[in-house]
This record gives sequence, structure tokens and C-alpha cells, in this order.
Amino acid sequence: MLRIGPLQIPNPLLLAPMAGFTDTCARRLAKRFGAGLVYSEMVSAAGLARRQPRTVELLAFHPEEQPYGVQVFGAEAAEMAEAARIAQHEGASIVDINLGCPVKRVCRTGAGAALLGEPKRVDRILAAVRKAVTCPLTVKMRLGWDTKDVSALEISRIAEDRGVDAITLHPRTRAQGFRGKADWSWVARLKEERGIPVIGNGDLSSPQGCIEALGGKACDGIMIGRATRGNPWIFSQTLELLSGKESPKPSLDLRCKTIHLHMEWLFSRYGREHGLRRIRFLLFHYGRGLPRAARFRQQLVSVNSEETLRELLRTYFLEEPDRP
Repeated sequence: MLRIGPLQIPNPLLLAPMAGFTDTCARRLAKRFGAGLVYSEMVSAAGLARRQPRTVELLAFHPEEQPYGVQVFGAEAAEMAEAARIAQHEGASIVDINLGCPVKRVCRTGAGAALLGEPKRVDRILAAVRKAVTCPLTVKMRLGWDTKDVSALEISRIAEDRGVDAITLHPRTRAQGFRGKADWSWVARLKEERGIPVIGNGDLSSPQGCIEALGGKACDGIMIGRATRGNPWIFSQTLELLSGKESPKPSLDLRCKTIHLHMEWLFSRYGREHGLRRIRFLLFHYGRGLPRAARFRQQLVSVNSEETLRELLRTYFLEEPDRP
């Protein structure tokens, strides 16, 4: 188990916040396959503090997701505190502060990874948020802006001093983006220096890789991001390996049932038209590694209706003579 503040997480596998992906449907699916804790996609503190409808909608969740965290980003302490208060009021079990987003449009506002170069501002933000909420508070951060400005140790010290309950480190700099390899030695170093749980994130692309990260005792938990897109089974497979069992790949039938479940949840949440656009995007990920995946993706491009999509899924998964 993993303890974050007073909250007991059933296992050390966390779903990372990912813009445009970790909506209520993706989080619910991750929970179905064993994730101990799931996070929302990052939510604008300014939009939430102003109660902008499209921003508030990002807080929607299903009871099955609990415990779940809401990640907020921003650069102003008062807005961040108000956004955190609203998130908790709306049902979040945990509030997470984004200190790592490398996207230019976020950093230009002084938010995300830009905050790693402003420890005093980080201190003000965390102090304000800690006063605003009673639920556990976490931060997700990178090493620093670039290799010349690695501030992870200083920022993590500030976070612990201000009452943050756990830290997630993606051990790349902002300048790296997602290039190169994540340097997990920094995760281990952070764990040695801090007295709160440290969660590692970055380059966790397989169940075996997840096991190696946990087995090395470099962290208290792991946060899995891009590898979960179209692959929620990474949680169940990792849990099976942790328990000493074999971890077979999901069967074609399980893949098909999972896709249809995800699709129905999307239709229910967003309506048929918007839900169709979202499931088409996700199917490009669900098709990775399958036989005839290139052909499947090519056929997806021409899908323009729910009927066409259902026919494609039926043909690919159930009816083809050379069924994979």
C-alpha cells in the first residue's frame, strides 16, 4: 500500500495526469484494471477560480474513480488556492500542483515547469494552497529548467516544509521535453533526502519496467503516463507481476470488450458526435502492436459515423477469416 497524508492508496500504481486524455472515462478504466490512484488532466487555476463552465467540467468524476486527484496549474498563489479549494469541494481526494508541464503556452504564463526557476513563488503558492485545503496535497515536478538550472532538491525541500504530502518527480528537465532518457538516479536521491513519499514517473512503458522501478527501492510508488493510452492493462499486468504471477498479454476478446466499454462511456459523457471523435483518436493507440495494425489505422481515417466504426470493430475483432 501507499500512504499519502492520511489517505491509504491500495497499491503503488498511479495514473499520471495527461492533458486531453485522463478524463473521467480514462480514469475509470484505469481503476477497473487496478490503478491505485488516478489524476485528472491538468486544470487551469484561473479558469477554475472564475468558475468557467468548460474548466469546471474537467472536475466531473464517477464514484468508481475514488480516490482521485485533481491537478491544477497556474502562477498566482490566490488563484491556485481558490482552485484547490473548489477541487476539494467538488470531490477531489487529493490536489496536485503542476510544476513540470514543459508546454510553451503554459510556461509563458509562468506556470508549469517555469515555476522551477522561481522557488520563492513556489513557496508562496504551496503555502496558500496548503491553507486552502484539508485534503492531501501533492506536487508533480521535473528536475529543473535545464541542466544548468537543476532545482529539484530545493523545490522538494520547500514542498516538504510547506506541508506537501508526496512528490512525483519526472527526472527530465523542461528543456529535454520527452527526449533522451529519464534519469531515475534523481528519484532515488530525492527519496533519500525527503521524509515524504516520492513517486517516480518517466519511461515506464512496460509491466516489467514498472516492476524494475519499484523493485529498486528508488521510490515509494510509480506514476504511469503515455504507456496507458490504449493500454489500461498495464496496471493489471504489473499487479500480477508484483504478486509473483505470470502476466500474459490481454486477449483479443478482452481488448474488444474494453474498447466497446470505453466507447460507451465516451458516448454517455460527451454525446455521440464528440464521443466518436475521441474514440477514433484512442483507437490509434488501442491498435498498437496488434496484427494488421497499420491496415486498421488506415481504415480508421475514413470512419465518419458510429455505424462505420462499429462495423470496422466487428470486422477486425470478430469476423475476419485470419482473425489475429
